[in-house]
Amino acid sequence: MDYVLSIVVPMYNADNKLGVCVDSLVRLSADEAFQEVLGQRAFEVLFVDDKSTDNTYATLAEFCDGRNNWSLYQTATNSGSPSKPRNIGIENAQGEYIFFLDGDDEIDPVGITAGIASALRNGHDLVRGSVVVNYWGERRAVVDRLKATDDLSVRDMIVAIANGQSLNCSALWKWELLDRHQFRFDPETRMGEDLVFTAAAMISAASIGYVDYPMFHYTRQIGGGDSAMHYYSGRELRELVTSWQRVEDSFAERSLSYLELHGDRTINYALRLVIRNLDTKRVNDQDLKYFASFFTKHKDTLRDITFTDPHVHDLVQVLSEGELRAIKEELKPRLLIAGHDLKFIKPSIPLLRKRFQVQIDEWQTEIVFTEKHSEKWLAWADYIWVEWLTAASVWYSERVRPTQKFVVRVHRYELGRSYGDQIKRDAVSAFITIAPHCMEDLIERFEFDRGRVRYIPNFYFIDSYKKANPRNEDRLFKLAIIGAVPQRKGYLKALQLLAKLRETDDRYSLTVMGKSYKELSWVAGDPLEQAYFASCDSFIEKNDLTHSVQNLGWVNTYESVHEYAFVLSTSEHEGSHVGPGEAFCAGNQGVFLPWRGVEYVYPETSVFDDIDAMAAYILSMRNLEDFNKAAISGQEYMLNNYDIDLFIDRVDKLFRSV
Repeated sequence: MDYVLSIVVPMYNADNKLGVCVDSLVRLSADEAFQEVLGQRAFEVLFVDDKSTDNTYATLAEFCDGRNNWSLYQTATNSGSPSKPRNIGIENAQGEYIFFLDGDDEIDPVGITAGIASALRNGHDLVRGSVVVNYWGERRAVVDRLKATDDLSVRDMIVAIANGQSLNCSALWKWELLDRHQFRFDPETRMGEDLVFTAAAMISAASIGYVDYPMFHYTRQIGGGDSAMHYYSGRELRELVTSWQRVEDSFAERSLSYLELHGDRTINYALRLVIRNLDTKRVNDQDLKYFASFFTKHKDTLRDITFTDPHVHDLVQVLSEGELRAIKEELKPRLLIAGHDLKFIKPSIPLLRKRFQVQIDEWQTEIVFTEKHSEKWLAWADYIWVEWLTAASVWYSERVRPTQKFVVRVHRYELGRSYGDQIKRDAVSAFITIAPHCMEDLIERFEFDRGRVRYIPNFYFIDSYKKANPRNEDRLFKLAIIGAVPQRKGYLKALQLLAKLRETDDRYSLTVMGKSYKELSWVAGDPLEQAYFASCDSFIEKNDLTHSVQNLGWVNTYESVHEYAFVLSTSEHEGSHVGPGEAFCAGNQGVFLPWRGVEYVYPETSVFDDIDAMAAYILSMRNLEDFNKAAISGQEYMLNNYDIDLFIDRVDKLFRSV
């Protein structure tokens, strides 16, 4: 059959998303304007499956069955990139022109019809068009449009394309051009293989056309994906600059420089991806030296390019200088931590700095801050982490750039405020909650999109706690409560628990850590709080607990919690309640009354229905062997769920995924 056009479609594990592509090809087959341009001739579709592990091949076989102009090929083994499948398509194509379409994109019949008409009318070696980008669930845009006419010289057309378009390979290519020069995709290269192919073939073209219509539609997924462009090891860094150099060499044949024409966009885009997706564990010094050598070689050209991203600008300068230590630091994403009260996040910063460059914008109060300081670090940042859903989060939401990733960590306090109603929601990549029940509360309170809410629990420096002596039996009778104010902390219940325990064994005592209500002026101004703590004092006196209750004030829990077998959580409600978790870290136990959500935060075996059940458990733990066994289990639970290293990994993965 005499084919005008061969459409080559590589596929890999696309069974759940190939419908859009296939449907567009079916529509093209029925398009009257397209058929009119073809005349008595035809077009063909060549699917090439890259040895998928799902049902892609079987599904495509069904589509091809009964369609004489649709054929299906498969690689012997998975090649890991579209290059080999595209080459198979070139080798088997019978059309006068070839168009490369990705398996999750869709052909545009209007653009393809206009392109084929121009190609046949003028005998072009290459015809390019614009592209429709569908930002999934957000918007639609037409990109890569040119101000180009058919009377431009080939060189001027190359300049126009390089200036105004990305060098994707989805264009109409004359098969004779590809065959004469044996242009093929490099199957060993996964980064920039389409740039290399397009540059080499375009530079060799004797005639280039352009139609001001999109030839295909590309859907940009939210949250990245698992394609090669979203993962960078040493191999990808080497391939990236090798591809750039090959493109630069191709353009030099026409006395042109791709870097001068398109370097700002190509390098800006690629380095942003490198910064966010580099696997530093799989990059060695030689990889970095090779990567930097490209920038050193072209530093004069790069110096004249204005990079819109400030981090990319600084990284290019550092790469051009070639100093490894500076390169390693500048390759880290820039993380800005902001908010009015950073006590919960600050302890993690030294470890965060191993993965990120970190700066801090700490507001003096919830609403008092230095705007110039905040604006400076906002301009610097790749990622912004704001503690508390308060005024700082609203301020940042109104100013973040589309290329920045912005998250807000929400604690329980903000549910009673209105800032969640004021924040610019579309600017927020994710709202972070510290416990599963807090996640549900946040969604219910502000009606946030569930897809924007993530759970990252609080962290503990478990190895930093002084550990309990497993042979110390005296500690079994020591209880502690860390923070007894305000009344929702349940101090009175803790006293009731102590009284109940002492009915059986008078060795039990209770130590209160943190400020006493008498030291807090706001309690004196709150009649309900004042009455509550007066009743606590009365209970102590009435039950002869004066010598069994000790108030220590502020203490360093890392150094002291190991002395107390049980740290109590007798609260009415909590977000995650850190104090009892510290007991597990030190080799002791936290015990909890059933505040909402506690069973999702701590071991269910440590949660009790009431004071009586809690007392019975504590009394059953007077055997040192039984106690230590339970304590070890609790410590393992903390290590597996809340260790600081897990938190750092979760933050890293969060910013890579949003």
